[in-house]
Amino acid sequence: MYPNAEAAGTAAVVAVIAEVRFTDAPRLRQQETLDAVAIAVEGRFPVTEPLTGVNLAPAGPGLPPRVEPRQGVLLRNAEATESLTLTATSLSYETTNYTGLDAIQTAITAGCDALVDANVASGLQRVGLRYIDEIRVPQPPTDARGWSTWIDGSLLGPLAIAPDQVPSRGIQGVAAFDLGGRAGLNVQYAAFANGSATLPQHLRRRPFQAGPFFGLDLDGFYEVGNEEFVRLDAGIITDILAKLHAPISSAFQRAITDDARALYAAVSAGPNGATRHRDDPLSGPS
Repeated sequence: MYPNAEAAGTAAVVAVIAEVRFTDAPRLRQQETLDAVAIAVEGRFPVTEPLTGVNLAPAGPGLPPRVEPRQGVLLRNAEATESLTLTATSLSYETTNYTGLDAIQTAITAGCDALVDANVASGLQRVGLRYIDEIRVPQPPTDARGWSTWIDGSLLGPLAIAPDQVPSRGIQGVAAFDLGGRAGLNVQYAAFANGSATLPQHLRRRPFQAGPFFGLDLDGFYEVGNEEFVRLDAGIITDILAKLHAPISSAFQRAITDDARALYAAVSAGPNGATRHRDDPLSGPS
């Protein structure tokens, strides 16, 4: 067990995306069905916006992709920190105010139950769970080697191939893991000199102090096989999300050091150990 694991695992997250893909549902191209789902979840997501833009759909072997209008609905909370997006083939939940797995599961459950109540009888195809993390620390290093205080050496190993006196401008990498049973985990990481991770444009992120940061993108998924039809079911989906969350959490904890966990624990607590408000810019290292 890692010390201060929960504080670090929550404070470093800048966005989480959970996506459920299913077989095409013609009902979800009907406005009355979209309205029914929106009404069912309006207590948590009262702001409704139509989806705009286009999608590129496959047109067949040897043919260029077909341009189709993006159809569906975007449902947001009043604070613009979490949303549900619904199309004819997917239900996704996004948040920039991560409070734990339970909040993700309850949002997906509400959306899935609303689909079932609206007589959407699609088959489950894929469940994805993606965490985007930013490691931001006081006096961040300008040489990527300096991240060794906060980031496990296994991610920084390639920096050893150059002489120490040669500054390193950055490092990035990707690794893919087989979790067994049609599940997998893709991990991307990089040291950035400035900027921030790319987040959903319709959501507001927590305040942060600009400067160098180390980014982690942990993307877990489970794909349903073609040999069986698994009807949309909130219980099945939340169980899959929990099984994906475990290796994602483990990968994050293995990627950071005890110094990083201690720092997160220190800045996540106020006087006498009281937890700071999550909108406080000091809710994570900065």
